[in-house]
Amino acid sequence: MPKKGINLLVQEEFEKKPLGKFLLWVLSTGRWIVVFTELIVILAFLARFKLDRDIADLYESIKQKQAIIASFSSFEKDFRFLGKRLFEVKNLEVKQPGTTALIEEISSITPPDVAFSSFSFSQDEMKIAGIALSEKGLGSFIAGLTSSSSFSDINLSNITQKAEDPGIRFSLTMRVLPKGGKNAI
Repeated sequence: MPKKGINLLVQEEFEKKPLGKFLLWVLSTGRWIVVFTELIVILAFLARFKLDRDIADLYESIKQKQAIIASFSSFEKDFRFLGKRLFEVKNLEVKQPGTTALIEEISSITPPDVAFSSFSFSQDEMKIAGIALSEKGLGSFIAGLTSSSSFSDINLSNITQKAEDPGIRFSLTMRVLPKGGKNAI
């Protein structure tokens, strides 16, 4: 019996058929397309590590900048508060000329251990509320007001001292004397 052999080599006519052309293309050009696609996927995978690190650095930078901004928030709050107070003082000066001179006079009379919590002006009357850290400071402030030629009828209306407070709370009213025929305020 003759032996039949198996030939695994492709015959030339097979390469000319559509299936043969497709297999030839897949084994040559298609292989390179797959290799380049895998190379792009690997590069994208490696780039992901760099991008993750960049994002982490960006978040850290944002947190640091937020902390810096938060640390300046109290300064900004104080700055805005003082700006608002300056605006109010300028408006008061326009509405009632002479108030700046009165405030300067009161500040020159005020001892260092006396602080004010409120001022109130009307046509010819001024009300002041504040805290004195000592009786001597409060007495010195009232003596200075009494000796001033701009104020009269000084009335100390409220004095309180509590154990938990560090000072003496007071409120007083006084009449503002006119200067040169006009009201000082």
